Amino acid sequence: MHMDRFPPPGDEKESDRVKITEIETIVVGSRMEGAGRLTDRNFTYVLVHTDEGITGLGEATLEGHDNAVLGMIADLTQLVIGEDPRRVAYLTEVMMRQKFWGGGAIKGSAVAGIELALWDILGRSVGQPVHQLVGGAVRDRIRYYLNGWAAGALEPSAIAEKAAGALEAGHRAFKFSLAVPSWSVHDRELVQQLDAVLDAIRGQIGDLPLMYDGHGRYDAELAIALAEPLAAHHCMFFEEPVLPDRVRDMAKVARGSRLPIAAGERLVQKEQFIDFLQVDAFSIAQPDLAHCHGFGEGLKIAALAAGFGAGIAPHGPMSPVLTAISLHFDAVVPNFVIQERLQMGAWCESLITTPLKMSEGFLSIPGGPGWGIELDLDVCRAHPPIDVAIPRMFRADGGVADW
Repeated sequence: MHMDRFPPPGDEKESDRVKITEIETIVVGSRMEGAGRLTDRNFTYVLVHTDEGITGLGEATLEGHDNAVLGMIADLTQLVIGEDPRRVAYLTEVMMRQKFWGGGAIKGSAVAGIELALWDILGRSVGQPVHQLVGGAVRDRIRYYLNGWAAGALEPSAIAEKAAGALEAGHRAFKFSLAVPSWSVHDRELVQQLDAVLDAIRGQIGDLPLMYDGHGRYDAELAIALAEPLAAHHCMFFEEPVLPDRVRDMAKVARGSRLPIAAGERLVQKEQFIDFLQVDAFSIAQPDLAHCHGFGEGLKIAALAAGFGAGIAPHGPMSPVLTAISLHFDAVVPNFVIQERLQMGAWCESLITTPLKMSEGFLSIPGGPGWGIELDLDVCRAHPPIDVAIPRMFRADGGVADW
């Protein structure tokens, strides 16, 4: 017998069910400091409303692809309206599997925005933080690193000044990138530039954790060459040294490098992570809860990584909403390493009514029901969507370089 959907299991009466009544999206524009070498972004929030008056909050920010994500959310809405939002796993399966076409980052982000809001509703409905719903915290506070602090600077002296400022502001771990086009295979000038920048940063932060993000810009040979100064300066990891779909190249870099390789922000399902983990292509997995179909899929990725002896360092250069959500994930994942946090304008911290608590390189785990945060709608309305242009890079010969 054909049915559009199966009824909910158990003896629950229709009158006892909570129902999703509306999926609302809010887009907030945020300019990033820097000379065109950092990506401005629109924060995309998802509010799932119910007939019981409980509203859940999720984030589906995908820089530079705002309209595509919003359209995908609209396409998914018909699958969840009228359903019980507390059936998070069931509805996630529905969104992932019942539109025939799978999906990459656009669908993964749209599903994640809704899925995260469903977890928030579930926690609020029982008066518990989300991390308590999945076994409780295995740590008391969350170590994080700051990203975006260099504001796109390229000269060693300018980066050193930015590092000193970030240290003075109380941050205790740092990630940076050099947004310059490179020649393929051999680029001695870039290797020397990176070495000089690392010297300048270490001169300010001492032995504190330092990480480098390759943004997938390099071929395997150049990535291995860049890994030498990174290892010599005792960096914690080298992130995305090659494009994220090149499993063999990533494995080659991992074998040829003296420091851990991290990747996974552009992988959106657990099956993709298996391909890399099976060949030891990276030792630190970086799922992004706003892209990888949400919190539940993130937990599965973390468990897979643990089975291969790999750590978890979630990607999260988004708003404080995603940071707060990620803290619940970090709290319950045994193989957690460190959490990314983006340096933004001071007003961005007020997007949530109670700012996150930071102390000596750690963030406190939110303790309220659901995600334990509230979106400040007045702040959202004061910062309407902006036109986002992803920075572009070209080599000296006019060839196209990866951003």
